[in-house]
Amino acid sequence: MRQRGARSLVRGRRRRRLALVTPWPPEQSGVADYSLRLATALAEHVDVEVVVSGPVADFAVAPARRMKVVSSLSRDMLKRLRWSDRVLYCMGNSSFHLHVYELLRQHPGAVLLHDAQLTGFYGWYAGREQPDDPLGRLVERVEQDYGALVPPDELRTAPLSWERRAALGIYLTAEIQRYAQQVFVHSQFAQQVVERDGRVAGHGAPVSVMPFGMPPPSPDGARSSAGQPPLVVHMGVVGEIKGIAVLIEAFAQVAARHPGAKLLLAGPVDDAAIAHWRSFAAREAPSATIELLGRVSVERWQDLLAAADVAVQLRVVSNGEASAAVCDCIAAGVPTVVTDLGWMSELPESAVARVAPGVAPAVLAGQIGELIADLPRRALLSAGALACAADLSFERVATDYIAALGLA
Repeated sequence: MRQRGARSLVRGRRRRRLALVTPWPPEQSGVADYSLRLATALAEHVDVEVVVSGPVADFAVAPARRMKVVSSLSRDMLKRLRWSDRVLYCMGNSSFHLHVYELLRQHPGAVLLHDAQLTGFYGWYAGREQPDDPLGRLVERVEQDYGALVPPDELRTAPLSWERRAALGIYLTAEIQRYAQQVFVHSQFAQQVVERDGRVAGHGAPVSVMPFGMPPPSPDGARSSAGQPPLVVHMGVVGEIKGIAVLIEAFAQVAARHPGAKLLLAGPVDDAAIAHWRSFAAREAPSATIELLGRVSVERWQDLLAAADVAVQLRVVSNGEASAAVCDCIAAGVPTVVTDLGWMSELPESAVARVAPGVAPAVLAGQIGELIADLPRRALLSAGALACAADLSFERVATDYIAALGLA
């Protein structure tokens, strides 16, 4: 008996198992890309089973030896979740999270809320629940969670705009909290939003702030001089909520002071939006060179970051999300202007330049111009950005999750 006990001690305990239920490449989702990086780092500590929405053959293969990709359509899926030591659901505000939502309702676990605003997901899901009246179904959800806080007549006449959702405090995270053992978010702003939602609905879950992982810092080092003529970029989804209008108006003033300067906007945008923003630029900045590139390849994305002199990443309102595009700018050492709002307001002051929400075009133009011309400030900001990326590595973030999930 003693010999068997001795052999058991030599072998040690088994490696822990984590099920990660998430969107996954090649799905066109920022959460999918983030989960790929996070899962790879987590696999250094635990066995990771990535649960995807459809057949495994449709998804990227696991990049690490202690990872496995499995389909949520498997007959034994709930049994597999029960076999895991912990389950981490990666939930966001789009249709890519359907299997995350449906499995969470069947098997509780920890939830990583990439967005503290889920009205987009629930608006889409309402179309599955009540195809003949999706708005009516969404209204039912809002009334169930918020009751008298939202004027019923306003809900029934039209879908709530993002301005009204922000003003009324409608985030729709309560149901997710009902099934969650614990909730992780990426900022104190998101934590406050989610905790408030839980209190309003009467069934909140414990909410913790976890750092948002960043790519490795560029090996090229800090940037000092700017190109002549300078290149200004905006990376990521192009839309009204990203402050594109004020950026274009501000760039008209930058271009007047720096002849030949270019503004390139790289990121997803539909045909109607491209036409709108091109027309807006022609009207508000007729003498400036402004190009909407749409979605670009990974190689083109990296080339733009390597060439950029200044990045401008604004938000009109925060949904509690962190921005992978901002992280890419920081990791590349690009002097970056962000809105002092939500997650971006909690980045180190040494890593980004901030402007107030609702910034005037003239003020933004002055900030961009300063980052082009002030070489010592450019160098300091670039060095601070690289240090930030090094500190918030996916390796460090994975270690934090292992501890928070009790898998150490």
